[in-house]
Amino acid sequence: MAYPIQSIPDREILIDGQPYLYFGGTAYLGVQNHAPFKELYLKNVSKYGMHYGASRKSNVTMDIYGETERHLAHWVGSESCLTMSSGYLAAQLVVHHLLEQGHPVIAVPYAHTALLINGVKTTSSLDELFRCISTELDKSRMPVVLFDTIDFSGEQFPNFHGLRQLPLDKVILIGDDSHGIGVVGTNGNGCYGILKDLQPSKLLVCCSLGKALGVQGGAVFGDKEDIKMLEATPFYGGASPTSPAFMATLLEASDLYTERLGLLKKNYHLFKSLLKKPSFFEHMDGHPSFEFQSDKMTSALQKDGFVFTNFNYPNDTGPIVSRIVLSAYHTKDDIQRLVNSLDNQLKLLHY
Repeated sequence: MAYPIQSIPDREILIDGQPYLYFGGTAYLGVQNHAPFKELYLKNVSKYGMHYGASRKSNVTMDIYGETERHLAHWVGSESCLTMSSGYLAAQLVVHHLLEQGHPVIAVPYAHTALLINGVKTTSSLDELFRCISTELDKSRMPVVLFDTIDFSGEQFPNFHGLRQLPLDKVILIGDDSHGIGVVGTNGNGCYGILKDLQPSKLLVCCSLGKALGVQGGAVFGDKEDIKMLEATPFYGGASPTSPAFMATLLEASDLYTERLGLLKKNYHLFKSLLKKPSFFEHMDGHPSFEFQSDKMTSALQKDGFVFTNFNYPNDTGPIVSRIVLSAYHTKDDIQRLVNSLDNQLKLLHY
């Protein structure tokens, strides 16, 4: 069921005038309504304006884009970085370019729709993925494997079991790290370094900057040569960039992100330590999301005053997936209340 609300969701939302604790969405660091973050952004809006509509390939450029991209690349551990106005466009740029080059592009099961443009071969199992890759090896163009770093199946983060079974020296890896950047890795720098250590033939990682980092934009991380090739495409040149105020906010919010990540980790460890039946959830160790499929539990928790992510996935014909998401804006009392409700309902529902 969809609930229309009148303001940005925070730890508490109002539905029909009634307060609910909100454990959903993707605002892992809880910055979108955090006063210091908003003040920083408003300061940068005052300096840079609301929007910059020119192409990044124009003869007039703004320094803040390159400065922030160098900062992001250094943080993530890549040689280079480019940004676009959304994570969706960033992913589409990468996949579109590789298809144009003639690479066979194959998606793992349940890859995000941002990666699945016309021409991408989708698979429904790891066995099918391996077969598809095997048929493309040793051809003129190296096969490309598309995947979500945080895919809620357990095959990827944190150990990437599925990828480790591939002939990685013969494939190009394209990861969507939208749910990892800002949350996992060293000081929240995501999965790029972990994937680089797998030593694939080539690696590009794209992501939304609008989830944990709270900024409307997207990024692609990779080697300098690959980023330059992407920047030379009409796809990149024809798109307006994200707001320069967003870029400046990303650049200046490092300490704030570190502080909020510390709070998130405390909430995560508290929640896990209090759970009496963690096996009820599908969970990736180290990520603050906990999935389950139970309409009865969903209804019971909502009656107890909790709202969380609950929708058909990956499309309207898919199963209803419920996902409890912890954020830095939650308090210890919020988490204790949620765990108490979960424990009571698990007993009542005989799980």
